Amino acid sequence: MGLARSEAEIRDWCIEYLGRTLEGVEQPISPEMSFARLGLDSGNSMHFMVELEEWLGCELNPEAIFEHPTIGELARYLATEGQSQAGPA
Repeated sequence: MGLARSEAEIRDWCIEYLGRTLEGVEQPISPEMSFARLGLDSGNSMHFMVELEEWLGCELNPEAIFEHPTIGELARYLATEGQSQAGPA
């Protein structure tokens, strides 16, 4: 399992990654914006989760992005529960 990351680290990584990879996204990206509002569909959501897994160094529940539909909610979940429940990547 990778290094445990803080909520702020995860949130900042998500904002930076999505700002860099998504086209036509209003700037700045707010942690409270929904992934749907950012334009993530099922395909790019899965790519985002794979990149996040690699950065965190652990396998994540693929449903996490749908159960926690904003950057802030996902970061909070991953910092408190998600990484401890995940398996090695």
